[in-house]
Amino acid sequence: MIIFVNPRATRPKNRRFPLSLMAIGAALPDTITWCIIDGNRPDVNVLEAVSSCINTQRGGPDPVRAVAFTVMPGPQLVSAVPIAAAVKARHPDVPIVWGGNFPSLYPTSVLNANYVDWVVKGQGEATFGELLDVLDGRRDPTEVDGLAFRKPDGTNWIGPERHWRGPDELPPPPYHKIDVAEYLHPTYLGARSGVYQASIGCPYGCKFCGVISVFGSRERQQSPARTAEHLTYLVRTHGMDSVHFYDNNFFVGEDHARELAERIAPLGIRWWCEARVDALSRFSLDTWQLLRRAGLTMVFCGAESGSDAVLKKMNKKTTTAQIVEVAARARDHGIIPEFSFVFGDPDNPEEEIENTLAFVRKLKDVNPQMELISYFYTPTPQRRGTYGDVDALLGTPTSLEEWVQPEWLAWMTHEDPLVPWLDRRLKSRVEDFELVLKSRFPSVHDHQTRGWGKALGRALARRRWDSGAFADPYALRAVRRWARRTPDDRQAYGHLRPPGTATRN
Repeated sequence: MIIFVNPRATRPKNRRFPLSLMAIGAALPDTITWCIIDGNRPDVNVLEAVSSCINTQRGGPDPVRAVAFTVMPGPQLVSAVPIAAAVKARHPDVPIVWGGNFPSLYPTSVLNANYVDWVVKGQGEATFGELLDVLDGRRDPTEVDGLAFRKPDGTNWIGPERHWRGPDELPPPPYHKIDVAEYLHPTYLGARSGVYQASIGCPYGCKFCGVISVFGSRERQQSPARTAEHLTYLVRTHGMDSVHFYDNNFFVGEDHARELAERIAPLGIRWWCEARVDALSRFSLDTWQLLRRAGLTMVFCGAESGSDAVLKKMNKKTTTAQIVEVAARARDHGIIPEFSFVFGDPDNPEEEIENTLAFVRKLKDVNPQMELISYFYTPTPQRRGTYGDVDALLGTPTSLEEWVQPEWLAWMTHEDPLVPWLDRRLKSRVEDFELVLKSRFPSVHDHQTRGWGKALGRALARRRWDSGAFADPYALRAVRRWARRTPDDRQAYGHLRPPGTATRN
């Protein structure tokens, strides 16, 4: 028996399929039993559930061989650390395994924790299966690519990177291992929204992104026929009416995009995806129309900056003209664009911020439905240099206990990173601008602000928006605070915001 743990990363109402753990479990031989304990489900005490399973299986024919955690930076890391430590304290003989984005980026910090025995770096399907052979004494751990561990002398072994496989080479998602209905929840897209991932990796080399840090500049896409087959099952068997695609670049080639759209159009679902502006700007008018007919409702694009010079420094390989073009095309086809921007150029943060804020205003003029997603630049370990040529590991914690402190949580979530080039004055400039924008143009995701609050906010923000006076919008803060039905949900990120949850301001 293998216990897979999905530590809490969001509130129960925002939970989505635990796709990463489902993928690892699906790749195991049929002779190995496994279960998922999901901390995002309501009323689940992960520690007690894990401990109960270990105790129940102990002494029987199928004891627990390992407890494996998937861990993303941010709230999930904060949840994972105390649980993993407590499981090891209660059951010191049971191996604890960590995989996912955080241990792939920071394996040394994880291995410095005496309650984590093994780290799976990068794609885990094959590595985890071979780790089980290691645990059974049939394999030397130094021969397993993608595996990291502490050696008997106390030093860390970090194995070579594993050559990873594309989705078509892996088993289909094992939906029978979860209660699908528990994971279909309302979003802006529909009443029963699900999630799906049809590709792995990214072929580009942006110098701030954690995806290529883990996978390199590569992407493998699943065949449109297989994607349509899986979505058809979810729609017809479980009533899913909308989907968020988790792919880092859903559209790489126009032919692939067209085939996929043609195959899923009969399902009648609305969907969200992430795409690059250069790819979308090259699509023909006919392809845009086809995507809209197939249900594309929102598209998330990493715009990142309002300066071509900064985009070049980021190695983004896109231009501001392409961003404007996509905003206009999305407007013409009734598709809502979400543009993310990374604020805080290490060399000249104030100039970069002012350029980008002015550019966002321009985009709003082009497409009033444009949604803004903002981040403060947090350096992430890279393979070929970082944006701003900063040392992404300098000053970062070496222990998990330090990583979960509030200041490092703010670092991981890009909310308030303590970087020397970005002071509170500049951060407030961005935050004040965003509050004015989202008061003047309420987000389609925001159903938590009462109607009177939206109306008053729009009225109060009009003059500020028109004049460009964004500093200290105290009245708008008060309106936002008084008109909220519930407090802001800081664990509802980006496109996973359900109806009733706005982005942070």
